[in-house]
Amino acid sequence: MTVKKKGGGGLFVLIAALLILAAVAGGYYFAEKYKNGPAPDDPSGATVQGTDDTGTQPTGVSYTALNMTPVDLLFVTNSETGRIEKILIEILGCIPGKLYLIGIDTDVSCTMSAKLYGELTPDNTELPQTVTFSELYRYYHNDKAYDAGRRIISELINFNILYYTAVEDTVFDEFMYYRGSGDAAEAGFRLGADELKGKAYGTEGSAKGAIEAAFKDAVTNWSVADRLRYLEAYDALTKADVTFEAAPVNVKNESTSLDTAGTGAILYRILY
Repeated sequence: MTVKKKGGGGLFVLIAALLILAAVAGGYYFAEKYKNGPAPDDPSGATVQGTDDTGTQPTGVSYTALNMTPVDLLFVTNSETGRIEKILIEILGCIPGKLYLIGIDTDVSCTMSAKLYGELTPDNTELPQTVTFSELYRYYHNDKAYDAGRRIISELINFNILYYTAVEDTVFDEFMYYRGSGDAAEAGFRLGADELKGKAYGTEGSAKGAIEAAFKDAVTNWSVADRLRYLEAYDALTKADVTFEAAPVNVKNESTSLDTAGTGAILYRILY
């Protein structure tokens, strides 16, 4: 009599082990991919939390109730020369209803990694690997300068800033101020809440008109329509809700560089 060996048990164990490994690998992949938010060119980042697949806010959903915190890199440029004069990391905290600003000295020097440098220079061999932010416009003369600045700062502070926005100084100065340097620097709203929501911008009782006026001609990957998704949070802001910190710097041999660890620590303290 011939006895048939049962080999199915071993096969079952092998399949189960493979499934477990796949699940662990998949979980790790997504955790790492999105720990700092989806990349700007990642299609999965197009749907905002609390929206449907088309990006439309469902009826009855309060944006303030959703703990969404968009992070934008704001460049202020000279309206005559195009030179970058101010840089602010702008963080809209919907809960608890704050606007956080981190000022970055535009004249600090920064050295990007060889990988990022290679990605930013296919069409521009003049860009140096060590550059000051105020001079980026010289090497691009278009909106690529601002995306390059976003990518450089994201790498330096090890946080993926999704958005960049560039406005001219004349527009910025109408709504906000940023003066001084180092520990003496300060920034905030120039206009009060009533002025921002007044008839001067065509929308009495809402900041909608002021937002449209401020960013109408901005060079940005964060559209006015996208900003207006957070209108409830903007409407609630007052001058007292704006906080500012200057990004720390390192000075060595008369050379000034961004204190990347210190700047990253400020950002993570605000967000987490």
